[in-house]
Formats: sequence, structure tokens, C-alpha cells
Amino acid sequence: MSDEQRQKLLDAGIELLSRKTFTEISMDQVAELSGFSKPMIYYYFENKEGYYRAVAGRLFDIAEGMLESVMQTDLPLRENLKRYVDMRLRMVEEQPGLVRAFLSILYDPNIGLLLDNARERFDAMRADILDPLFDRAVERGEIDPGTNRMLVLMMMNSTLIAHTLRMTAKLPCEIQLDPAGMVDILFDGISPAGTDGRIQ
Repeated sequence: MSDEQRQKLLDAGIELLSRKTFTEISMDQVAELSGFSKPMIYYYFENKEGYYRAVAGRLFDIAEGMLESVMQTDLPLRENLKRYVDMRLRMVEEQPGLVRAFLSILYDPNIGLLLDNARERFDAMRADILDPLFDRAVERGEIDPGTNRMLVLMMMNSTLIAHTLRMTAKLPCEIQLDPAGMVDILFDGISPAGTDGRIQ
């Protein structure tokens, strides 16, 4: 199977996850949407679980690529986090199907049980992309050296996830998230005493 064929097959799974839960999706539906025969899918992935492990891997690859594309080492941490929040908010509006597929991979317990390496992938992305930005921010005096990075990222992501769930469910909401304002609130808590974490 070529890389292009594999990508097409995995993209079919992402498309299905954007509309249905894992338990609602059959391999017949995957075969129909992808244009591949069911025996061929089983040949390459063994079973539905193996296939969705590969779909999850594809989604993690997409997430890593997006993270790398917005984070820039020459920018202050505050600006990088604003860019990240803005990217996540735009995704909800511009790619709701992809966002729903991400949510399925992360929060559907039927899939979550399959993803034994999900934590390792997140840890690797943090170590490779985010930790160097936090290290540089400490060196530049943008943030307090004792800043709990995991807590900062968890606070930011929990707010974004709540917003994403509300938007994908089309629930009414009068509050519009502002990337700059959200990150400024975070920086109120992690900037060194007497500063706002901005590089002079």
C-alpha cells in the first residue's frame, strides 16, 4: 500500500469519526467511504482496533504538524501561546469535522482504551516543541522559573476544550474567547513578580 493510499484510507476513518462514534462505525462503512475492500483493510490493519490505532496516529501527526507550524522559537512565549489559542479557535470554525474526530480520539472511552501510546505522543510533543519555548521564556525573564508548565497547559487546554465542545454541540454562548485576553490572564499568574512577562 502506497503512502497516498494509506492516507486516503485513514482520512476515511477521520471523516467517519467526525460524524459518528467509534461504536457506530462499521468496517463496511470504512470500505465504502475509502473505496478499498474490507479484506484489504483487514490485511493491512488486522482488525477495527488496529485500523483506529492507525487513524489516531494520523490525527496525532496532524496535531504535531499544526503545533510546529504555529510555534516559533524567535517569538516570546506569550505570543506563541496566543498563536496556539488562535489556531485552536479557528479550527473549531474552519474544520469542525477534524475537531470532532480529535475529540472522539481523546474522549470516546471505546477508542481511548486502544491508545496505549497516546500519553507518550503528547509527552513527546511537549518535550520537543513546548518545553524549549518555556525554557527560553525563563531565560528571558518572561515567566517565573517555578512556573508549573503542565498546569499552565492544562488550564489553557481545558478552557479550549470546553469552548470546542460548546461550539461543536452548537450550544448558545454569548462569550467569545479572545486569544490575547486568555493568554494575558495566564501570564498574570506566571510572570515574575512586578512584571507582565513582556520582553523589553
